[in-house]
Amino acid sequence: MSDQPPDFAMQRAVEILASIYERNQKLQNAPPPPADKPILMFSEKLALDVNATSRKDVEKQLGIAFKYPAPGWHTYGVRGRDGERLLLSLFYSKQQLASAELYLPKVDRAPKLEPQDAHFRFVPGEIEVGMQITALPEHFGRMAGMPTRLGPYEEMFEARFPGGAAYAIGNAGIIERLALYTLRD
Repeated sequence: MSDQPPDFAMQRAVEILASIYERNQKLQNAPPPPADKPILMFSEKLALDVNATSRKDVEKQLGIAFKYPAPGWHTYGVRGRDGERLLLSLFYSKQQLASAELYLPKVDRAPKLEPQDAHFRFVPGEIEVGMQITALPEHFGRMAGMPTRLGPYEEMFEARFPGGAAYAIGNAGIIERLALYTLRD
């Protein structure tokens, strides 16, 4: 290798390749356009909306919850699409729903709550735990720049909507967790 600086053409080619790489990275990290209406965690028994549902609304339909997995979380057993037992964990801020998560229990210490006759899924889109990730609608985008592994999960997709965000999280191409979070202050 010589001590001479690279020629102008080679230096320019490197600059062009670097700018293409940077532009692609920015595109990969750009979320898809937001949905125009809220995404709900829905069952025929109750529609969970992080912009409107109160704790009183939930307890009227589902009863008093089990305190799990951490202080402030309220968890119920519910049925999945194939009748499997799922957990529905809710978090409130000022008695208003701030977060809802529907998931397959992954730890032995998870409570063995009797599933209620309530089948929750995201609407619009009828997105359920157990579905193929490839069935997600176009307003869900892969979360770029995430760690290779997200705890017990490999893949995470996000959709934004007015006042909130929805996540579909899974492994081996299968959705194992659905989560809604409010984006209000």
